[in-house]
Amino acid sequence: MNVDEMNETPVIWALIDERPGTGNQCSAVAKALELPFEEKQLIWSSLANLPNFLMGPSLRGLTAASKSELESPWPDVVIASGRRGAAVARYIKKQSLDDCCLVHIMYPGDTAISEFDLVAVPNHDGAVKNNGNIIRITGAPHGIDDIQLSRARMRWQAKFTGLKQPLFGLIVGGATKRRPFTSAMAEELGRQTGDLVAGSGGSLLITTSPRTGDALAGVLSGLSEKNVKPDYVYRWAAGGSVDDNPYLGFLAHADQLIVTGESSSMCSEVCASGKPVHIFAPDGFLGDKHRRLVDELVAEGYAQVLGMEPEATPSPAAKKLDVAAQIAAEIQKRILPELELDGA
Repeated sequence: MNVDEMNETPVIWALIDERPGTGNQCSAVAKALELPFEEKQLIWSSLANLPNFLMGPSLRGLTAASKSELESPWPDVVIASGRRGAAVARYIKKQSLDDCCLVHIMYPGDTAISEFDLVAVPNHDGAVKNNGNIIRITGAPHGIDDIQLSRARMRWQAKFTGLKQPLFGLIVGGATKRRPFTSAMAEELGRQTGDLVAGSGGSLLITTSPRTGDALAGVLSGLSEKNVKPDYVYRWAAGGSVDDNPYLGFLAHADQLIVTGESSSMCSEVCASGKPVHIFAPDGFLGDKHRRLVDELVAEGYAQVLGMEPEATPSPAAKKLDVAAQIAAEIQKRILPELELDGA
C-alpha cells in the first residue's frame, strides 16, 4: 500500500536536538517526506552525558519541559538523530508497545540496534556491524532547500549582483576540539583561494563562522600575497542578526564555492548548492572522519580539493548532493507501506 492510497496519514514526530548540527538533520528528513509532522524539542540536562547503555530507553537526559512534550497518543514514525536521541526514540517505541517505527540518522551504537527500523549511517563514520536496517549515506542531511535559497537570492540581490562575475564565495570555518586551524593554514587558504580567483576578472566574497576567530587575518594576508582583495567580507559575531549573515546568499549567488573541510554539515550544505565546490583540506587540519568525507565527496564528483584542481577544468561540472531526499525515499519504500493506520 502506498501513502497516496491511505485514508489516514501517518503521525510523524521529528525529535529536534537542541544542538543545531544534529537537530537540523531530523527536520530536513521530515520535510523531505512532504507529509505533516510534529517537531518535538529535545533540551538536555546534565544526565544526557551518561552513556547509552546506562540510559536505556528513557527520558532521563531531558529537561522537565522536554519530557512534557513526549506523551500519548504516540506517533507511527519517529525520526531521531545522534546518540542522545536514540535513547528517547527507544523510550517512545517502548511506551507505544512497539507500535511505532524508528528512523535514526547516524549510528546510535550497538545497544539495541535491532529496535530501529531504519538507520542512516554516514560513510565517513567508518565501518559498522552489518544489519538489514542500515543504509549508508554520503555526508549529512540538512534543512537548506530551494525555497530558502530563492529567498536568499532576493535578499542579497542588491548586494551581490552589481559585482563583477564570476563570483567566488569563500566560507571559512576554523579549529575544532581536536584539530587546530593555525595561522599558517589560514594564510595557505588565502593563497590557494587567491590562485583560484586571480585572473578570472571576478569577485571574491568571504564569510566566517563561530570557529574562525582571529584566523581571518591570516586568510587576508594570504590573499594579499596573490594580489587579490575581497569585494565583501562578513565577520561572524556572537549575537549578530541571522538576517545579516550572508551564508545562504553565498550559496544562492556564487558561481563557485570554497569551503574549509572540518564541518560535515557545512561541506554537505555547500555540495547541495549545485555549484562547483573546492574544499580546503591541508595536512593536519582534518581528523580521520572528515578526511574520509572529503575524499568521498571528491571521488563521487561533488567537489574538488582546493589547490589540486586540474588546470584544464577551472570550473568543474557541479553535482548536487541531496541526502535528506535519499533517506526520505527509503522511509517511503521501507517504513510507510508497513504501517497499519486507522481507516487504511
